[in-house]
Amino acid sequence: MSSPFLGSRKSRRKALKLFFTYVALATLVIVLLFPVLWILSISLKTRLQVISTPPLLIWTPTLDNYREVLSKGAFIPGLWNSLLVAGGSVLLSLGIGVPAAYSMARLRYAGKETIYYILLLMRMLPPIAVLIPMYMLFDALGIRNTRASVALAYTTFSLPVVVWVMRSVFQELPKEIEESATVDGASRWTTFVQIVLPLTRPGMVAVAILCLLVAWNDFLFASVLTSTATQTLPVLVASYSAFELGVEWGPLAAAGMLVITPVILVSILAQKHLVVGLSAGATKG
Repeated sequence: MSSPFLGSRKSRRKALKLFFTYVALATLVIVLLFPVLWILSISLKTRLQVISTPPLLIWTPTLDNYREVLSKGAFIPGLWNSLLVAGGSVLLSLGIGVPAAYSMARLRYAGKETIYYILLLMRMLPPIAVLIPMYMLFDALGIRNTRASVALAYTTFSLPVVVWVMRSVFQELPKEIEESATVDGASRWTTFVQIVLPLTRPGMVAVAILCLLVAWNDFLFASVLTSTATQTLPVLVASYSAFELGVEWGPLAAAGMLVITPVILVSILAQKHLVVGLSAGATKG
């Protein structure tokens, strides 16, 4: 016969464990969100409030910094440049990487594994190591200082990630599904487009977001391969720290919030697909 004191002790132990779990999760969330919340608070302050000592914890928020950023003629073109560059890079990476990953997962041909590991090796290279060769190549092709050059540069780093993730996704997909379609008379291309791609949509959404993050946040390639007319938002945001009177912290924080908000919204909306896609192939034996 079990003692009531033993059951009470187990309940207290379970409640205590649950309490510390929630405390740990809350602490982790605060640590991760603190930089974003701090930037948000600066973007809602005036110049005097930003430089006040000690920092103000209670103040009347203002949107003047956002109005200043959006009223300048460079922000909207920079946003458009970022959308074109990031969108082009994502489309190129998926358009090339997804079929390549499928061929590596399903087809047999000489040098398949070699090509796969060469792609992964390209991703391991530091960006600065390929920046100068890319600059010289794009200059010789006459596409330097264009959006296309930046999109191509981002594709070279996103493509290995697409192949790496999608290869595992395709390997996780049962071959019997494709074999059934083949028996019904479907060609390899029809099976790939109409059956395989819809079933692997979570994986494609996940890698698309990863490619978007690479292209949206990069500063190094955009600062070297673009001109004033084609500069992206990270390069534009950096210009707020080059004023003669010092760093314009308010507009800088406001521009930073405007840059990261679209990516955060896309990640939240695609959260379900992102988790499923990145975990694909994790349990494969």
